[in-house]
Amino acid sequence: MANPEASSSSSAEAKADTDKVTAAIGEEETQEALGDPAMVRDSAHTSVLLLSATAIFLGAFIALTILAGLIFACRIGDLCDVSDVGNDQYVFRTLPLAVPIQYVWSSMTVGVLGMAVLSFYALSVLRQDPGTPRMIEIATYIRQGSIAFLRTEYLYLVGLVIVIFILVGFALNWAAAGCYGIGAALSAVTGFLGMSIATRGNVRTAAASRSGISQGLNVAFRSGAVMGLSVVSIGLTGLSFVFLVFRDVRALAGFSAGASTIALFARVGGGIYTKAADVGADLVGKVEADIPEDDPRNPATIADNVGDNVGDVAGMGADLFESYVGSLVATAILGSSLPYFQGNPEALCVFNHLALDAACPARSATTLAKESFANILCSGLLVDEYPSLSVWQSNAIFIALPFMLAAAGVLVGILGTAYVYVSPKLTTEDKGKVMESLLGSLRINIYSSSLLIVVAAAALCWGMFGGNSDFQDAGGFGNDNLPRFVLTNEGQCPPLTPLVFPGGDLPDQLRLESAARYEPFDSLGFQYASPSQVPWRLFICILLGLVAGLLIGGLTEFFTAGSYAPTLGIAASGEFGAGAVVIQGLGVGMLSVVPPLLLVAAVILGTYELFGTYGIALSAVGMLSTLGVTMATDAYGPVADNAGGIAEMAGLPSQVRDTTDALDALGNTTAATGKGFSNGSAVLTAYALLTALVQDSGLAPNPLQLVQSAAAGAGIADAHVTDGEGVVSLVDIYVVVSVFIGIMLPYFFGALTMLAVSRAAQAMIVEVRRQFRDIPGLREGTPGVQPQHVRCVNISTQSAIVEMALPGAIAIMAPLIIGFGFGQRALIGLLLAGIGSGYMVGIMMSNAGGAWDNAKKLTESGHFGPGNGKGSEWHKATVAGDTVGDPFKDTSGPSMNILIKIMTSLSLISVGLMNRDRDPDGWIGAVLAAVTILVCVPFAVWTLWMAKRTSALARSEFPTTEGGAGITATEEAAA
Repeated sequence: MANPEASSSSSAEAKADTDKVTAAIGEEETQEALGDPAMVRDSAHTSVLLLSATAIFLGAFIALTILAGLIFACRIGDLCDVSDVGNDQYVFRTLPLAVPIQYVWSSMTVGVLGMAVLSFYALSVLRQDPGTPRMIEIATYIRQGSIAFLRTEYLYLVGLVIVIFILVGFALNWAAAGCYGIGAALSAVTGFLGMSIATRGNVRTAAASRSGISQGLNVAFRSGAVMGLSVVSIGLTGLSFVFLVFRDVRALAGFSAGASTIALFARVGGGIYTKAADVGADLVGKVEADIPEDDPRNPATIADNVGDNVGDVAGMGADLFESYVGSLVATAILGSSLPYFQGNPEALCVFNHLALDAACPARSATTLAKESFANILCSGLLVDEYPSLSVWQSNAIFIALPFMLAAAGVLVGILGTAYVYVSPKLTTEDKGKVMESLLGSLRINIYSSSLLIVVAAAALCWGMFGGNSDFQDAGGFGNDNLPRFVLTNEGQCPPLTPLVFPGGDLPDQLRLESAARYEPFDSLGFQYASPSQVPWRLFICILLGLVAGLLIGGLTEFFTAGSYAPTLGIAASGEFGAGAVVIQGLGVGMLSVVPPLLLVAAVILGTYELFGTYGIALSAVGMLSTLGVTMATDAYGPVADNAGGIAEMAGLPSQVRDTTDALDALGNTTAATGKGFSNGSAVLTAYALLTALVQDSGLAPNPLQLVQSAAAGAGIADAHVTDGEGVVSLVDIYVVVSVFIGIMLPYFFGALTMLAVSRAAQAMIVEVRRQFRDIPGLREGTPGVQPQHVRCVNISTQSAIVEMALPGAIAIMAPLIIGFGFGQRALIGLLLAGIGSGYMVGIMMSNAGGAWDNAKKLTESGHFGPGNGKGSEWHKATVAGDTVGDPFKDTSGPSMNILIKIMTSLSLISVGLMNRDRDPDGWIGAVLAAVTILVCVPFAVWTLWMAKRTSALARSEFPTTEGGAGITATEEAAA
């Protein structure tokens, strides 16, 4: 990107400002009284581990690239002809399937390159100046608290993962179990790596902000880029690796389920942690004690900054990691069942005639069983006219496409996160102009990355499926030379006998098209277009997903940014009190559901018309193809937020705090748009997984059953294409009940997480009040007096770990109880209702919370006049709205994404074990429900006991005055 030169006067002014800041910092370092010298760590500018990792990954990339060339040339064993080995281990059966080793190996190679680059990025962050000893001390407390929480959380999750791993292994197969374990492990590693660098980048961002806004932005963005590249690189490498090792495309569902398990607790636990600390710090510090945000006197400030990392970095990273791998898994599974079968001309002939069976479901006069015109017509000479597809003409190439698109996304992510340009003329004097300029800088990277993905998608679609590809060389694919029977008149079906073959007389109801193309029909009733249209149809599916992601981000910004009418209206309502702010915010949140929901519905309808359920899943891959960049802009937010907190607590000059405030304001906007992007990708991913689940359930005929000769050879019963009609019936009372339960679950889940935040925040409030009361000089800011922030960190950690158990149990067990209790049809009804309800609740909560937050900041900026800024009644009303919005936007709202995805991914790996309907094994669901209740009761009792204990402590903080009014002990001491 071009870097225009600043004018000499602007440069001189910038240098003068920098000299002032540097002088102030030098004086501060001279006079600084260090709180705890033992905590002054992380002053290193290099890391042997990161240097080694960079070198190892680069070496691995070179070696894998060489091997990829040999594999493409078919010079390594039999790797050019590898079959999927898991076809006979599932209810869903398809014809023999090849594994696209060359393409999957290439995607793994690109993933390793991404890991080398993220290691370099992490090293480049570490090489930045960490600032003053006091800054390092504060950052060390934040990092240690963050890592301690993740370690505690992961320690508890190990047991759960092991239990599910064993259950999947014995109940399904060990390939799926292995994928589950690896998916869970890599999700945990991704969150830990991203958070580890974020907690080092925060203090370096604060230090870099002393030199200017461009320097601070790039350090924070580079820190976020580590999280972004970790998600896409580790996700793609891990998924490719397990596919190459197990060679079972349907076992990949286990990888998605493992990632979902970690994501659920990382998101819920991290959200409870961060909002307990945030609400406690704000209500006591800003409202009761009347001290600024991130003031070092506030005991909950460190815990608040820890929460930003465990919730908004590790939690969001785990969320999008699951969406990313889930979309790839769903697309690969659906691609494996597409009617482009390798080396089986009869199967192609049958699927090219299944539309006849769908239109004419004839029955045998003797057995009354449905007879297939397609199989009768294709059992003679007609089949000789159909091609025998090679690997690169078969459905293997459709499995390869999402992997290659994801690989292109990793490369684009590397380019898009290399640097963010900011004009050297930019200063923090005009806050509106600064915000607009910074947001424009990030948008350049996002839009440039999106444009590169469009180019890469076009190259892949036409290169793999276009006119010069192997795909179009197959007979009937690139030209009209296939014979096909069609109805002479629609609605008039031929008799079953006598039905003769080419060369004899045809019934009047049939006519032969001698120059047709391959246009197959599947068991879900979708008619595929001619292969010549495949490239542009797939490309538009990808494009629709990509554009939808950008539009959802824009819509989220409109409803949450302080420069637009919705948030301006919420802020203006502060004139009328807290109630008006809350009502206005709820209305805006509900209204914000409508545009993105209509947009997602349009994408689902459009992509289905283009390429069926595979098109829907591919649009999700398209939406997430720029995740490396979008995740970097999202993870940038908490790094900048932490940098502002460190600057405030370390007492850096006001110029530095102005810079970090500008970066923090930008981070609030990117975080809100990131949540909108996460919501959109979650619903597309969940629906794609649901369509794969419908296939795997066995409710619809599988490809092997539809080809009678292949079914007989495999020893399974054949089926008729119309046997899949009415997969879910709303007349079925168990389906109806399950739909209602599915609608209810997000509200129940949201209630549990909101109440968990409330209880944890109350405990935090009690502790902060106690410290202000019992520690002499703390509130007054007496030199040398330090708050006991470790106690606050422990409260958040303990609360988050215990409180995440109840919502986690509900999310995991609800679909299993319904599926094993009421059957597969009821399970599909539950999931479909849960996806729709969860998506809407998630958008409403996230956008309302974001709007309340920015309304508060708008009021603090003096937008409504100097008398209505910080400390005014107007401001207090918006603070109340922000307090309500905190768990909305950072706990319950984002957790809805995980809820709908984990229910779908766990159902996908277990649906084959369930009966179609309630009988005869419905008692299994009752047993699972009883087990769930027994597990949840102790946690529920503990939380109720803790709530009562906290209430008793809180009441002791309110001594009754003579007039009957209650004041806090903190206020009494101040009086």
